Amino acid sequence: MAASSKKPVFLVVILVVVLGIPAALWLARGVIATSIARDELDRRGLVCDERFSLEVSALFDEATIGPTRCTRAEGIVEAIELLEPVTVQLDGVSPESVAASSVRLTLRDRDVRGGESWARELSRLRLEQRVAGLIKGLSELSAMSLPPTTVGQVEVIRAGERIATAEQMVLRPGASLGADARRISFVAGPGGVGRLELTAVTGQATRPRVHLEGRASASAGIGPLSVTRSGTFAIDATALDTASPRFNLDARL
Repeated sequence: MAASSKKPVFLVVILVVVLGIPAALWLARGVIATSIARDELDRRGLVCDERFSLEVSALFDEATIGPTRCTRAEGIVEAIELLEPVTVQLDGVSPESVAASSVRLTLRDRDVRGGESWARELSRLRLEQRVAGLIKGLSELSAMSLPPTTVGQVEVIRAGERIATAEQMVLRPGASLGADARRISFVAGPGGVGRLELTAVTGQATRPRVHLEGRASASAGIGPLSVTRSGTFAIDATALDTASPRFNLDARL
């Protein structure tokens, strides 16, 4: 009798252990997902600060990333900072899409070789390096194997100064990274005396080449003394993965 009475107890222990493992995994899903995500980001050359964490939904179909700053050891892109929580749609354990409201992209304080004196229209406004820096940054982002990503606003910083703002930016992975934006605004000079606004922007980015096109409005001066010109534009940057990239602007302003 003693041996038979122990069997139900033993079976209960086995059931608790077997059922407890998936339960423990479910409860620790955020910790596990955070660890996996850190490894994936590290593989892409991004190291995030101690705030980085994933909160995974009970159905494992969505995750939320809190504000964090991720840095890169090399390249023109120094850091990508999530200023507000980001929503990630999941397909199993893989990110299916990313939606962010506010992101800060920090560029290293160094000029892009070949990024000066490549367009008279930008030279007048002293904006060549600012545009070149963003283009070089797009070429580096194309190598990070990003999932489809939508960002409400991207703030581009260099040497502590905001040099550009992009609104409603969409990145689409593929053989080349598709890059669209409703508006990209650049400013230069004291009080933003030089301004360039690109709208309805579409383009493609790979590590060696970036092409952007759309409409442009350039202005210089302040108040009644300012001069504004607008029209279409196309920017082609090549050899971005070499020490001597080349930039070309075709603008009908």
